[in-house]
Amino acid sequence: MTEEKKVSDSQTDGTMTENEDIQNLEPQAQKKEPVRQIPVHKLDIKRLIELDACTRCGECLSWCPVHDQDAREELIPRRKIMDFLKIARSQNGFLAGIMKSEKIGESLKKVIKTICGYQEVTQEQVNEFVYNLYECSTCGQCEVVCPAHIDTVNLWEELRRLIVRADYGPLEPQKALRKSIKTFDNPWQQPRAGRTKWSRRAKKDGLIVQEPREIKKTKGKVLLFFGCTASYDTNVKQVAINTINILETLNIDYGVLGKDEKCCGSVLLRMGDPEYKRLFKENIDQFNSLGIDTLISSCSGCFKTIMQDYPKIKPLNFEVLHTVEYLARLLKNGELTFPYPVNQTVTYHDPCHLGRATGGFDAPRMIMEAIPELTLVEMPRNREYSRCCGAGGGLKAGFPDIQGRMSQERIKEAEKTGAHALVSCCPFCYQGLQLGIAGLGSNIVMKDLSAYISQALLGYDVFEKAAKEAEEKKREKEKAKALKEKEKEAEKKKAQEKEQNPASAEDAT
Repeated sequence: MTEEKKVSDSQTDGTMTENEDIQNLEPQAQKKEPVRQIPVHKLDIKRLIELDACTRCGECLSWCPVHDQDAREELIPRRKIMDFLKIARSQNGFLAGIMKSEKIGESLKKVIKTICGYQEVTQEQVNEFVYNLYECSTCGQCEVVCPAHIDTVNLWEELRRLIVRADYGPLEPQKALRKSIKTFDNPWQQPRAGRTKWSRRAKKDGLIVQEPREIKKTKGKVLLFFGCTASYDTNVKQVAINTINILETLNIDYGVLGKDEKCCGSVLLRMGDPEYKRLFKENIDQFNSLGIDTLISSCSGCFKTIMQDYPKIKPLNFEVLHTVEYLARLLKNGELTFPYPVNQTVTYHDPCHLGRATGGFDAPRMIMEAIPELTLVEMPRNREYSRCCGAGGGLKAGFPDIQGRMSQERIKEAEKTGAHALVSCCPFCYQGLQLGIAGLGSNIVMKDLSAYISQALLGYDVFEKAAKEAEEKKREKEKAKALKEKEKEAEKKKAQEKEQNPASAEDAT
């Protein structure tokens, strides 16, 4: 059979040759997905002014903690602003309007495009911008050093909201956090019923005398909001346990929401998910119905979110304080004193949300200075220049390697002070910095400030005391077991002797 005949047969029986197959697939393969419109019109005038206010000076380059670990120009704030403006102008600018107009002919469009240098934004450019926008912990260091005083944190969060609206974000690894919050009201994919499990276990282990008071029963005036990390992460349980011991020792009229507590929604807000508004409203309505005077939280992220971001959605009818700020107030009023010394040398890590975001620099230091024999040695980068641990803004979920290196950098700084422990006031920082300690194999100990406050009030570390008591019980149990085994062995030996010498046994009776 000739080649011509083979081709003819293939055409008549409905099959295609290799060349025909390629020709038919090429147009489909070359068809590009259209670039979705970024809803720039959703930005308020302040953000538009800030985008235009960037002087491209590069001061942010010198300070960005993420850029320290991933030295790409595209990551620094000035470049992110430039790239976003390029996308926005390509889609919404004056030239974009001309190029999209059906009233202008294609030939004229080509001339305008050539003369003005108009370029349509590509899918690759948008994807790259989105990736770079999320490779950021929203720590706010760039805002502190910005000569133009651009509110970069809120700018990044609003740009992320636009990106999510256009269905470009968040990044794939971050979607599990979003799904977990919407499904379980916490980012750790844990059941709602597990939120109070730690307190039952803590009481059983002798770490707390009684479980936290339920505010809906006690009608307390101070609501203690634990937050998800301290409630679910067993490695950070010391924050919740020590806080309860502090409030109970001081006989504070407090209460907790228990199983009714939900995520504060910070993660959704930082990643640009509009669902945060729904969660904010639900929490605000619940808080406002309690009749409380003050809400306190030992989580800096929860504190910043409730104190600064909630009122943008709906008014609060109570005061919001970080737990250390509440205790510092009691210290000032003479209602808090520390009867026991804590002989330790420590260095302090300012959480981004307690420090740069809300200006809470003094309260932790005031408390540490008041604790007898506790010595604070500052790291070179402290207060508003404190180096971020990398745990916030969705960075740890999307870029765990970058977060790990950021936390290790902070641990190296802490080690150079010669301090025994690294102290902070945030479960997220505690969690993030622990990864740095583990990654370096460092001997420095991670502590939440609540641990030292509790120790200075009680005269002992509850975890060390519980461990010693557990060890003592174990020894007593083993001792009792050994004695019982010894008695059994003696009885067994006596029974054997009786079997071997029945006559002597009768004489003995």
